[in-house]
Amino acid sequence: MDTQHTAHTAPPPTPAAPATAPPECAGFVELSVRLTGFGEFDLRGTGMVRLYHDTTLDQLGRAAVGRFLDDLAAAGGDPGALADEVSRDIARAITHLWYLGVWPPLARATHTALGREKPNTAFVVSPEAWTEGLAWRTFHGHPPGARPPGFGTWADPPPSAPDPATEGTA
Repeated sequence: MDTQHTAHTAPPPTPAAPATAPPECAGFVELSVRLTGFGEFDLRGTGMVRLYHDTTLDQLGRAAVGRFLDDLAAAGGDPGALADEVSRDIARAITHLWYLGVWPPLARATHTALGREKPNTAFVVSPEAWTEGLAWRTFHGHPPGARPPGFGTWADPPPSAPDPATEGTA
């Protein structure tokens, strides 16, 4: 019988890399920054990047997304300068998705032009999408029933919006 006991200790666990969206979503994040006005940190912080990327591709198809990106590049990267009605509607749909967590119905002409067989109806992409919507962040609000603001917060005035004229001049 072996009377010597050797202590076996497992090496310390390696910290897991933070969950990030795959590299192919980097372009989607860059596009979303332009469409929403929110920074990459805020968009990734929602945890919705991969889901919204996949939803966009599923609803529009890769070819339509490619044409949209080409149109955006031709507009100098400015979504407000998009000339094509279909591309403007795609920009609107992606923005709507980020702010409300809902894929909206496309304009009838856009849906027809895309030739998609998917139903042209609005839907919430996941239960978390609504609570992570950017709309709540625009006014420092909280989605009712999902994220309480905290006891007594009704007694404090809401935080004021930053003044664009003085922002970044300190």
